[in-house]
Amino acid sequence: MKAIKHFVIAVFGLLSLISCNSDDEFYNAAYVSVPDLITIDTPASYSVGDNVSFHTDFSRYLPEDGFTDPLDIYKTSKAESFGFAYRLEKETAPDVWTSVFDNGDEFSVAEAVYQTATQTYKCDIATPLNSAGNYRLGFGESYTGYQSTDLISRNPENETSVRITTNANNTNGQGYYYFTVN
Repeated sequence: MKAIKHFVIAVFGLLSLISCNSDDEFYNAAYVSVPDLITIDTPASYSVGDNVSFHTDFSRYLPEDGFTDPLDIYKTSKAESFGFAYRLEKETAPDVWTSVFDNGDEFSVAEAVYQTATQTYKCDIATPLNSAGNYRLGFGESYTGYQSTDLISRNPENETSVRITTNANNTNGQGYYYFTVN
């Protein structure tokens, strides 16, 4: 009798795993990759008092590999925003980089907020440059490596999470934008 019980439990366990059509359904997550969603403003030069700025403005409808119709990330996740990490560092000694955020944190979090009128997610960040020197702006590392970052949905509980892998313009192979403030 015990063997029959274990067999039935094993069969139902396997059936529950097989009933998912994809990993996305099993983990209640969707993953998309869209290049160049973050734009860094790149003026010819920076002076003390200027801002280093970056922006993102992307549609709720994003292309998804293997599908002809775009993924509606708003409908899928019900997310009012997508968060992503960024850092701004100043070179304090040769090859020694220190965060310039007032609170001393290594990263800060940007939020791309849903705009109902345009059906896009939008974020504008401008950080003041208070002293001369060499700087670098970088974004949180993606699971795919340094060159990209992940925008992660801030969705309600029990809704599908959406992770968008993207990159920023003018970054090097390590994912940094280097610049000098005069």
